[in-house]
Formats: sequence, structure tokens, C-alpha cells
Amino acid sequence: MLLAVPATARAQDPPAAPAPPPPPPPKVEGSGEFAFVNTTGNAQSTSIGLRGEIIYRPAPWLLKTRAGFVRLESDEALEAQSFAFLFRAERELRPRLSLFGEYDYLRDLFAGIEHKNLVSGGVSYKLLNTPRQKLVLDGGLGVSSEQRLVGDDVTAAVLLGGVGYAVKVSATADVTDDVRYEQSLEDGGDWRLDNTLALVTKINTIFSLKVSNVVRYVNAPVEGFETTDTITSVALVAKF
Repeated sequence: MLLAVPATARAQDPPAAPAPPPPPPPKVEGSGEFAFVNTTGNAQSTSIGLRGEIIYRPAPWLLKTRAGFVRLESDEALEAQSFAFLFRAERELRPRLSLFGEYDYLRDLFAGIEHKNLVSGGVSYKLLNTPRQKLVLDGGLGVSSEQRLVGDDVTAAVLLGGVGYAVKVSATADVTDDVRYEQSLEDGGDWRLDNTLALVTKINTIFSLKVSNVVRYVNAPVEGFETTDTITSVALVAKF
């Protein structure tokens, strides 16, 4: 019996090796998006959407720069045009906890905003961080300065909150949903909510197809302008 034990142990299958951890993200990555729609005939319209993003990770920092431009022209009349820019710097304190500083710029004349500058800082926490799902919570304070086409300009301290969720629904498709809330600390009725929902499907290692919907709600808009703006687009994305 004693002689048979080692032979039996050798005959058993070895235990399965643990799955290797996912590789770390690249130190530098970027992406560019382009969407174009042109119609002719009974009605003529042209829509252009451009967006670019660069991420740099000099540990323990993460630096992100993003810019986006949208232009819509119908029957040779400009219907909508906006430009948005963001720069964000994060400093990791723990694997799930980071401090961040951020600068946002928005120009949207068709929403009555000539220039809006927002400087903020706060805390970011990764509630979920798995290969399949990620859930990030942001909270912070900032100062917003908004120059309006109509009425008085607005400068105020603001309270900020954000939720970012990403899920891998298949080997080639991801869904992301980013929600951002801004509340003026001087006027309780002056608050706004932005939501960006997107589905990205890989075509190959470089190109992807992206369908997105952006909703911007302003509870106290510029006088004479609507409270809600939406942008729905289908874009070709190139990653590098």
C-alpha cells in the first residue's frame, strides 16, 4: 500500500494553474473619432463630429486630455455648433483611491453659452475594478465661470459628482455610461446633469464603430434657451 501511494499521486491530474492577471494598460494611448453625415435633394444638411483623447500614465499619475467638436448645418444655415475640452490629472493614493484636478471648457452658442470655464478637484474611488466591469465614483468642489449671450454672467462655487460605468458585453463590444452632476452652492435651482451612453464594437485591432448618445440638462438655462440638448452619433474610432 505504501508503495502504491506515490504512483497514485503521480497518476492524478495536476491542479489547474490560476488564470494570469490581465496585463497593465499601456503607458500612452490615444483615440480619434470622426462622424460625417451629408444629405442632398429636397433638403440639404451636413453634420460633422470630431473627438480625440490622449491618456498618459507616468505612475502614480494619470493624465487625460480630451476635445470634441460638433457642427450641424441645414439648408446652408448653421443649426448647431459646440466645442468642449477637458484636462484631468489623477494621483493614485491606493489601488482604488485617487485625488484628481480637472479643467473643463465649453463653448456652445446655440445653448447661449459663449464661454464656460470650470476648475475643480476632488476624490475618485473605484468601487468595481474587474476585467469585465468597472465602476468609478467621483466627488469634488470647483469654481465655475460662465459667460452668457443673454443676461448676466454667472460665477459660483459648485459641488460636483460623477459616476462612470463600463462593462464588457462580449469579446469585441463594450458599453460605457458616464454621468456628471454639477450643483451651484449659491443658487439651489442652478444645477445641471450630463449623461453619455456609448456602445463600442471592435472592427479590428485599430478601428471600432461607436454609437453614442449625449444628454445635457440645465435646470436654469440661459434666458430664451431650452433646458435639454441631445447629441446622437455613429462614429468611426481609431485607437493608437
